[in-house]
Amino acid sequence: MTWMERLGAPWSMDKTRYRKRNVSRPFITALLLSLITMAPALTAAPSPVQRYFQDLHTLRADFIQRVVNERGQTVQTSSGQMLMQKPGKFRWNYRTPAAQVIVADGERLWAYDVDLAQVTVHTLDQALGATPLALLSGAAPIEETFRVSGVRNRDGLDWYDLTPRQAQPEFQTLRVAFKGETLVTLELEDRFGQRTRLDFQKLERNPPLDPALLQFTPPPGVDVVGNAR
Repeated sequence: MTWMERLGAPWSMDKTRYRKRNVSRPFITALLLSLITMAPALTAAPSPVQRYFQDLHTLRADFIQRVVNERGQTVQTSSGQMLMQKPGKFRWNYRTPAAQVIVADGERLWAYDVDLAQVTVHTLDQALGATPLALLSGAAPIEETFRVSGVRNRDGLDWYDLTPRQAQPEFQTLRVAFKGETLVTLELEDRFGQRTRLDFQKLERNPPLDPALLQFTPPPGVDVVGNAR
């Protein structure tokens, strides 16, 4: 079982369908969390990427997520809305192709698959510890964990490549794209050449968020896998 499977998945009911649908979601979720929480520890000359996140406290956006294989073929597309708040809270509502909710409440990570009527729960430390993002806990600035490239323009966007200073088995490069001062795209490339891309729409930086949306209570009658206490 891979670390992505340990992180996000109830597997008992329909393993093939669930793996194909959900394989990249928890990593992207935790990746965004790590970018937000690592920002306060700044170097003397922070990069534009780091400057963007240092004053970021909350975030709300619609998103389209695409997974593209090494041959350039789109093999998975999903969409929904995300909310994030420092420290350690976020909510991802996947609307298509199937309804799923992923919530981190600061202590636990909840993954609710509506079709399967099943919730998987981990402690947040356990969930992040199952990924290479344990390195990105927030104790160090981006530049201490990644080599940040100079800016390059592509498709009217300013792109930065973030390469991990220590080789990681699950990913090779994180790309961050801005349009002016607005974050518009995150793209992750793994060692097999597969890319997971998040394009943001209607992005709001530091909006007020309803605290209730960053909590999760399993609906009545669903199976709960893991420690919910």
